[in-house]
Amino acid sequence: LLIASLGFVTNIVCSTCNGYYLFEASGGYSPRWLADPRFVLGAALFVAGYLINRQSDHLLRNLRTPGETGYRIPHGWLFRWVSCPNYLGEIIEWAGWAVATWSLPGLAFATWTAANLVPRARAHHAWYQAQFPDYPPERKALVPGLW
Repeated sequence: LLIASLGFVTNIVCSTCNGYYLFEASGGYSPRWLADPRFVLGAALFVAGYLINRQSDHLLRNLRTPGETGYRIPHGWLFRWVSCPNYLGEIIEWAGWAVATWSLPGLAFATWTAANLVPRARAHHAWYQAQFPDYPPERKALVPGLW
């Protein structure tokens, strides 16, 4: 319950800061902002991250058949290269948000997301390696080919 409560509070604070900046402090974005390269790149990153996150979560949800217990090694999609592509996708999403809004609150939320998910990816990767002796040795925790 504590973890869920902290997550709820964190999201309320970040959402409030982003909303306040977007609709009050920034003075608003002009329609021209939609053609600005920062917005276009940020929106593209956000959509790409969302799709990575969604597909990765779909594969994780479908690892077990109904009634099956136990753990399995995820395969396919970006799981070929990393243990936590869902986390990678979420980090990309919020990095895209930060670029698209070009705002300090957007950057703060992206940074907070990475600060939360990078250690979790490391822990998940270590858990997989400890649980499965045949875990793919070339698979990295979060960044394909690097880490």
